[in-house]
Order: sequence, then structure tokens, then C-alpha cells
Amino acid sequence: MKIGVLGSGNVGQSLANGFLKLGHEVKVGTRDKEKLKDWLNKAGKGASIGSFYETAEFGEIIIIATLWQGTENAIKMAGKNNLSGKIIIDVTNPLKSEKAGEAPTLAIGYPQSAGALIQKWIPNAKVVKAFNMAPAHYMANPKLQEGSPDMFIAGNDLEAKNKVKEIANSLGWTDVHDLGNIEHSYLTEALAMTWIRYGFINNNWQHSWKLLKK
Repeated sequence: MKIGVLGSGNVGQSLANGFLKLGHEVKVGTRDKEKLKDWLNKAGKGASIGSFYETAEFGEIIIIATLWQGTENAIKMAGKNNLSGKIIIDVTNPLKSEKAGEAPTLAIGYPQSAGALIQKWIPNAKVVKAFNMAPAHYMANPKLQEGSPDMFIAGNDLEAKNKVKEIANSLGWTDVHDLGNIEHSYLTEALAMTWIRYGFINNNWQHSWKLLKK
């Protein structure tokens, strides 16, 4: 499968590495190709870099892993026609930082969400919110001392969500829970903010979410 990753930060690179280990072809889209030269040299077979447009054109499935403030522009640069009809996995959280060294806050919240906005910006795409509630180092094969974390997803297209569940399972996420339509992305984004706040207070990022059932 051809995977296009929009965003070259830690999360984007971690997901790209996970897909490459599974034998997929991966192109990472970036505004600064020099930034990814070291990654490309280490990534090996199946890896490539390109512009956002080239990456969106290349990918059968697209991952949006940009910082929130650059997401709308990244979509414009990718070309909406290149995204139309495709499964778009939205990994973003709509964060804003007031002061350096302090925990960020949500730039938007209920009833709005980053996932719903991205679906609005690309109305003919199949946007699925996923992978936004864990740090970069847990994107693939997440293992914690107390067990494997759970993933929560949201999206309007059932077939697309089932495909994202399959992808998540292949990357080591054994339990994936559907929260409903893309409008419910605000729930996962709020949980991500809780995860971030806990990390800042405790100066520890080795945690994630688990749904416990009787």
C-alpha cells in the first residue's frame, strides 16, 4: 500500500517508520526536504520525501500529522483534488501554546473539533480521527508496563473506519473503539489534552489510555 504522510515531525516520522517496517511504500511530505535527509538515509527501501502536493498525489491513504496551526495550509498545498475520495487519517490535535514551557491548551473545543474542520475542508474525503491520543514513540507497537493502550476513532464512513482499525491493528493497536461520526472527534481531542496535562504535571510521558470493561 502507498501511504502519504503530511507532516515531518516526530509523529509523522514515527508512523512512517511503522508503515515501512510492514512493507508499505511511504512518502513523507514536508516544506523543508533538507530536514528529512537523515531520516531518508536511515529509512531504507520504500521511503521517499516530497512536497505536500506530491505526497497527497502519491498516497492511497493519507496521514495528516501537521501542527494544528499549519494544517489548513498544508491541505491547500496538498491539493484538495489529490485528497478527494481517499481515506484521510487525522492525527492532529488543535493545540495552542500561551507560554514556552507551559502545557498547551485547546484552540477549539466542543462542539467544534479539528477532525470535523478537516472533513469540512475536504468534503469529498473520508476523514477518520485516530492516533491522536498517544506520543510519537507509541505510534507503532505501543507497549507499556501495565499492558497495551486502546485507541479511539471517529469518522462518518464506516468502511473507512474499518480500514483504519485494520491499519491500527497492524501497527500493534489491538483494541480500537469507534466513538461515532467525525463530529465526535472533540472527545478524543479532549482526552489528548488530558494526556498532555498529566504529562506536564508529572514530567512523564510514558502513559496512555485503556478502556476497562466488566
